[in-house]
Amino acid sequence: MNSNETLNNEDLLFAMQQRNLVYNYNFLNYSNKTVDSAVTYGHPDGWVYQDAGTGGLVSFDPTTNSCILKKSSGNDLMTFSQAISEFPRWEDTLQGKTVSATTVIEVPGNSGCEVTFSLSDGKGTSSKSVYFDAGETKEIDISIDVNEKATNLVVAIESSTSEIVLYVHKVYANVGNIALENLACMVEGTIGVRKQYVSTDIPPAVELSLCTASIELSDAYTRLNSYLNGKFGVGSNGNSLLPDMRGYFSRAWDNGAKTDPDAANRTALGKGTVTGDNVGTVEEDEFKAHTHGLQFDLSGQIPAGTAASLASINKALTSNTESTGGAETRGKNISELYTMKWA
Repeated sequence: MNSNETLNNEDLLFAMQQRNLVYNYNFLNYSNKTVDSAVTYGHPDGWVYQDAGTGGLVSFDPTTNSCILKKSSGNDLMTFSQAISEFPRWEDTLQGKTVSATTVIEVPGNSGCEVTFSLSDGKGTSSKSVYFDAGETKEIDISIDVNEKATNLVVAIESSTSEIVLYVHKVYANVGNIALENLACMVEGTIGVRKQYVSTDIPPAVELSLCTASIELSDAYTRLNSYLNGKFGVGSNGNSLLPDMRGYFSRAWDNGAKTDPDAANRTALGKGTVTGDNVGTVEEDEFKAHTHGLQFDLSGQIPAGTAASLASINKALTSNTESTGGAETRGKNISELYTMKWA
C-alpha cells in the first residue's frame, strides 16, 4: 500500500477475497537442488535470476528460510524476478486493476546497499528504491495501476551494488490496494507436476501435453521454464524443451536400490544431458537374459511328427525354437494422456 494512502476496511475486505499472484512466494520449492558432497540449491521454482557479472549466486538459507541473492563483482545489474501474470485469461483478472506487492529483505553483511523493488506491465513500471544499512531488514510495499493493454505483469528485485548479499524472506502480490501474505496462490498445486487422463486427449487449460513431439517453451511459460531448467534439452531460443513421453511407461526412480539393475546405464530423454540413475532418464526395450532348452535323447531317435523320424543329429547345424509373439514385450495396458502443469 502506498504511504500516502489510508487503509480502510473496504480495502482489507477486498484484498482478502483475492489470490496471491506470486508462485513459491516463500521459497519452499527448489526442484533443481542437487545433493552431492554439499547441497546446491540454485534458483527457486518459478523465479528467474539474472546477473551478467562474475561470481553471482542464488541459493537458500534453511536457517532463515530465505532466498540468498549474491551480487556479482562489478556494476552489472542483478535481477530476481517472476512473471506473475502466467495463468489462463490473466488479462480479465489484471488489466485495468490495481495490484499491490510486498517483499521482506534482509542485508546481513557488513556494508549497505540500494535495492529496487518493482512491478512492470509491459507498458510501464512502478518501483521503489530503498537503501539498507548493514544488518537491516525492511519491508517494501509498492502498487501499480495495470494498463488496460498490459502485455504481462512482472515483479522484480534489483541491485547493482558489487558483491552484496541479500536475504529475500518473501514476496507476495494481489489485486487491490494492499498486499496480504496469507492468501491462497493463484496457482493451485505445483508447477511441473505430471498428470494423466484416461478419457480425453485435450489437456486442461493449465497443463501442456507431453504426448506430442518435443517442443520448446515460449516466453509465456517462464515459471515452467524455471522448473524444467533445460533438463530435457534447450531449444533455439534458449528455453527448455518439454519431454516427449509418447508410448513410454513410467517407472519409479531406483535411487541406488538396485531394483533396476541397469540404472547406471540409463540414457537421456530427447536432447537432455541427464543420464544414469536419475529422474527423467530412459531405458530402451529389453527382456531379461535367458535360454530355452531343447529336450531330446542322444541315445534314441528324434520324433518328427507326421514325417519320418531322424536317426542322427548333425552337430554342425543350429537348432532354433519357433518364432512367436508381436512387435514388443508388454503387459496389458490402457493408453493415457500425460500432461505437465504450467499454472
